Amino acid sequence: MKQTLLPSGTKLGCQVATTLADISSNSSRLILDACLRLLRPLARIMLRHGLSSYDFARIANIAFVRAAGDILREQGKPVSFSRVSAITGLHRHVVSNIVNSRESAEADVPTDKDYRRNRLARVLSGWYESPCYTDAEGRPLVLAPDGPAPSFAALVREFSGDIYPGIILDELREVGAVSILQDGRVRTLARRYTSGGAEAAAIQHLGGVARDVFNTLEHNLAHPPELRRYDDTVVSLRLDRAALPLFRRLLRQRGAAFLEDIEGWVAEHELPDSAEAVRAGVTVQMFVDEVPERSEESAGSSAA
Repeated sequence: MKQTLLPSGTKLGCQVATTLADISSNSSRLILDACLRLLRPLARIMLRHGLSSYDFARIANIAFVRAAGDILREQGKPVSFSRVSAITGLHRHVVSNIVNSRESAEADVPTDKDYRRNRLARVLSGWYESPCYTDAEGRPLVLAPDGPAPSFAALVREFSGDIYPGIILDELREVGAVSILQDGRVRTLARRYTSGGAEAAAIQHLGGVARDVFNTLEHNLAHPPELRRYDDTVVSLRLDRAALPLFRRLLRQRGAAFLEDIEGWVAEHELPDSAEAVRAGVTVQMFVDEVPERSEESAGSSAA
C-alpha cells in the first residue's frame, strides 16, 4: 500500500501536529500531577524536620543533574556540563558547582547504609536459623559479645562478612532488634525489624525504600508490559477504622512469613562478587490515608 506524506502546512497535517502536541501536553500535565501527589508527603516530612522549600530546591537541582547524567549515558552520549544544562534548564555554572560540590558526592552515602542494613537482616536470620546459635528447641541463644562461636562476634563474622561486629551491634540496638544484658551478653528481640519515628535509621530507611519504589514505577513507565517489574496493590476506600489494628497484625504475621520465604529464595540465587550480580528485592508496606487530600483549589482559597 502506497503511503502519502502530508506536508505540515496542509489542513490534515496541521490537525495531526495539533493532536500530537495535545498528547504531549496531556502527558506532561499528568506527570506533573503525579509528581505533586508524591511530593506532598515528602514536603510534610521536610517541614516537620525544619527544612524549607529552599532546601528542597537545592537537593532537587542535585537530583536533576544526576538524572540528566543517567539519561545521557543511556543514550550513549557523553556527559558534559553543557549537555546537562540543556536538559535540566540549569545554568552551566550551577551544574558545574553541583558536580564538584562535596555535598553532592556525600549524598551517595546511604547506598553503603543499605548494604549494612542488608547485613543486619542476614545476622538476624542466622541467629534464628543456624543450629550453632539456637538451643535444642530452636530458640535463639543469648550470646557473649566476643570469643569463639557461639558469640555475637562470631555470628557477625559468619553472616555479615566484612563489617565490624560493633557496627552491627550498634545498628541492631538502634532499630530495637537486640538488647544488652547487665552481664554484657546480647539478646535478640525480633527476627525482623522496622524503622519508625524520627531516628537516624528511620530517615535512612525512608530514602532507601522510596528510591526503590520510585525506580520500579519509573522502569514500568518506560518499558512494555512483558518487561515491567511486579507491582500490585490492594485498596479499600471504606475500611472500618476499628479494623486497622487487626489489619496491622495480619500484615505483620503474613508479611513477615512471605518476606522470610523470599529471603530464602534470594539467598539460594546470590552470586559471590560477580559482575552478573544485581541489587534486587521486594517491599511490603501498609498504607492508610488518615486525612484524605483535599483539592488544591480549596486550600488556595482558604489561604487567601
